[in-house]
Amino acid sequence: MAKGYYPFYRSMGTEDFYSRLDQTVSSVVDSDIPAVENRIDYESLIKAKRLIGIIAGSQPYQSNMSTLSGLMGTNRSQLLKLFDLLDRACIIRQLFTTVRNPRSLSKPQKILLDNSTLMCALDSPLIGAQRECTFASFLSVGHRIGYPKDGDLIVDGRYLFEIGGKGKGFSQIRDIPDSFVVADDIEFGFGNKIPLWIFGFLY
Repeated sequence: MAKGYYPFYRSMGTEDFYSRLDQTVSSVVDSDIPAVENRIDYESLIKAKRLIGIIAGSQPYQSNMSTLSGLMGTNRSQLLKLFDLLDRACIIRQLFTTVRNPRSLSKPQKILLDNSTLMCALDSPLIGAQRECTFASFLSVGHRIGYPKDGDLIVDGRYLFEIGGKGKGFSQIRDIPDSFVVADDIEFGFGNKIPLWIFGFLY
């Protein structure tokens, strides 16, 4: 979770690896985003970097558009555009309660960084958020991740997951069909309690 998401970690020490990853994020904002979004201006790119910092410092980030608009000195429409660009650049992951219309920009209910290695490079993550981010990155390939009314994440609009450590129980999702606990720090699963690591085979 700390550094395994990007293969170049094998060729350098931890400090150099995180420094390079931080530079990579800056390069994506400065070069890659303008290459595909030619109407974006320099001020918006500065705001995008600031937005990454805000999101990284509060994982998972529950979006409050009015507060964030004031903090960023921008409007709701531009914020949604920045969220969309950063999501498409695989820096953040937006979670919605319903299926999103790809032609329209809507407010995400929760925002995660794209993967837990980015979390470690950009901030000192809380372990709970790191687990949630890891699970979302594992399942994002070939599956749709959403924000549920109960539990932490819902997959393909049906399967509900509560994510935590080895002591995590079912109290928050009890009696909900197709619900599971995903637990870190366990080697084997039992019943509807599944080890976090095993989902890595889906990636």
